[in-house]
Amino acid sequence: MLVRRRCRVSMRPPSRRSTPLRVEHPRGRRADARTRGADTLRTVRLLAWLPALAIAAAIWMLSATPDLAVASGWLDTVTRKAGHVAVFGALAAACILALRRWPVAAPTCLLAGSALALAYAVLDEWHQTFVPTRHGAPADVAIDAAGIGIAAIVLAMAFRRRGTA
Repeated sequence: MLVRRRCRVSMRPPSRRSTPLRVEHPRGRRADARTRGADTLRTVRLLAWLPALAIAAAIWMLSATPDLAVASGWLDTVTRKAGHVAVFGALAAACILALRRWPVAAPTCLLAGSALALAYAVLDEWHQTFVPTRHGAPADVAIDAAGIGIAAIVLAMAFRRRGTA
């Protein structure tokens, strides 16, 4: 008994459209849809760290500037401290959102992202001790921690509202 198959048998060579696309993986194995998707996901996860790296670089450059003055008198102090809160809050938010791209629970992302930003705040104040006319202050780390805490609370509320917490 003959079994009829769905594919046609042809004597002519297959057209370009009918041949499957074969892509060689950089590590020597054939890339299928799963591997290509994993590479794309890995790229997206790594690119998610670019905002955090850009903010950290901006903080580092501002910390390395001797005689950094924004205004004069008490306005300079208020502006600097508000800048600390805003910039380190943005750094914490960028770290937390980058961690959300990985398969990690929201509370873990909040804690780890906040810890990364706080560690960078300590490193930043230590870095300022080597810059002429600048000094590192534990009070600045506390102000940075306030900004980090505000960002973490805002993002926790956003995650809870979206149902992703």
